[in-house]
Parts: sequence; structure tokens; C-alpha cells
Amino acid sequence: MAVLRKMILYLTSYFMRIVDWINIGTSRKCRAISREGVKVEHIRIPSRDNGRYIRAIRYTPIGETAPLPVHLNWHASGWMLKRLGLDRHMCVKLARELRCIVLDCDYRKGPENQYPAAHNDTEDAVFYVHANPKQFDVNRVTVGGSSAGACMALSLSARLGEQRVKGCFAMYPVTRLLPVERINSSQHAISTTFRSGIVISDWAMKVFTLAYFTPKANMDDPRISPLLDEPSRFPKHVLLVCGEADTLYKGCRDFMVKITGSEDGTNESMTRTFISIPNEAHEFNNFASVRESVEWRDKVEDSAIQMIRAAWNAAA
Repeated sequence: MAVLRKMILYLTSYFMRIVDWINIGTSRKCRAISREGVKVEHIRIPSRDNGRYIRAIRYTPIGETAPLPVHLNWHASGWMLKRLGLDRHMCVKLARELRCIVLDCDYRKGPENQYPAAHNDTEDAVFYVHANPKQFDVNRVTVGGSSAGACMALSLSARLGEQRVKGCFAMYPVTRLLPVERINSSQHAISTTFRSGIVISDWAMKVFTLAYFTPKANMDDPRISPLLDEPSRFPKHVLLVCGEADTLYKGCRDFMVKITGSEDGTNESMTRTFISIPNEAHEFNNFASVRESVEWRDKVEDSAIQMIRAAWNAAA
């Protein structure tokens, strides 16, 4: 039975990847952006595992000289979908506006590579930056991501500390992972109507969880569930964004309420901010189907630029 379950999980993951690639291909137009003024390179980042490398896309503003500040990004995936490059619109805009290097980093996916493979890859990318001060301004490093990528960005920002990570920009992260038998996401959105994005079903969340997390993984470990970490461990500057029709909404709001001590998820100094977006679902920014969703995507990216700039200025 165990072998049969494994085969079904692999076949399911391959099917979901194919459907996702089709969805990405047919929606490519909504993510289009000119690369003018930004150099785009595919690079390899050394892993802690001998002979292994982590793929990444490096965005560098043309005309700037090293060392430059760095923002590292990890895409949404459910720890299973292969999507490096999906966040190009945001990465180009951040590199151009902030005059910084953006590293859009890949990470290993389940079911082929299970926990803590992806988490190790995200940490190794940050270690790579700090090991190369001639290329990167290691005093101005921020991290961010979407969904699973945002979850890992949050957890490593606390794990590595503010000396290494000055701020975190998280788009609709998973903040609390649960064992499969306890997953019930349908009640966590506060709205059932939305303009753009996708709804993560309980079934999909269970597949993602089974694909990446082994039965031995402790879901109460803050490395997996950043909601369970101490608020003081996170950077001073945190921006978290989630649509009200996202099934991860409650976890996002609970996380920001916890680390700010404020009912609306934003502290008095506005360094830790929660943006709640009406009528948008999961990944509304990457699959924006109407003008209002595109406008919200642009507003969110502008807010991220402001937060990242503030985090770097505070570190200067």
C-alpha cells in the first residue's frame, strides 16, 4: 500500500505541474514587463551539499557598480510546483526602482525532495550573498516571496536574525502548517467573491503537504510554521499582503496581529504592516484577470519598494 500511495502522489504532482504550466502559459500576458535598464542572468548558487547548485535568476540595474544591496525572492509553489521566473514582473520592477540586485531563487520541490531540502536551499542563498561582500552590500539584505516561498522567507528572517536580514516582504504566506488530518482551509477566507487568483482547496493543500513534508516533520517547529515563532525574532521591517478571498487569509492576519500586538496587524510606527486586499484570492498578482487586480498588484509592489528602502535606510 505504501508503494501504491507513493505512486499516486507522484502521478498527482506531475498532473498538477502540467496543469499549472498551461495556466502560466495562457496567462503570460498579464505579467509582461519591459526589461529595459535591467540585466537578466541565469546563475548557479552553491549549495551546502557538495557538487550541488541552486538555480537563480539575477536582476541587476544597468549602470550601477558593486557592491549593491540585495533582495532575495522565492516563488509560490506549494513546495511542489516548478515555477522559477514566475515573479519576473516584480523582480524587474524592484531592481529598476531600488537600484539593487534581485535574486529570484529556486528551491527543491517535493515529492522528489522532501523537508528540509527547500528550507536549506533558501538559507544557502542568503549565506551565498553574505559570503560575497565584493558583489553584494551585505549590510542591506532583504528577503521575500509568495505563498510557500513567503513562508520560508518569514521563517529564515527570524532564524538568521536582523544582522543578516533587514526586512521581509511576504505575499500570502502559509504561516501555520498542519498535519493532513487537520487541514480544513475552506473557512479561513473572509470573502467568497474575488476578481483574480485561485482558491486553494483542502484537497490541494493536503497534496502539497504530503508531497513535501515527511511524517516525521514537526509542524510545530517555527522553521515550518512561522506563526509559532517569537515576535521579537522577526526583522523590524515586515510587509505582509493577502487577499480577503484567500484561504490563507486568517493565518496571515493572525501572524501580523501576533508580531505587531495590534488588531489590524500594523504597528504604530508602520514598520510592520498588513495589507488586506478586498475581493482578491491567492496569487491574484500573478494571474490578474481584470484591471482592478493589476492596479492592486502595482500598489503592492510600490508598498514593497517603500518597505525595502526603509529597511535599508535604517541599516545605513
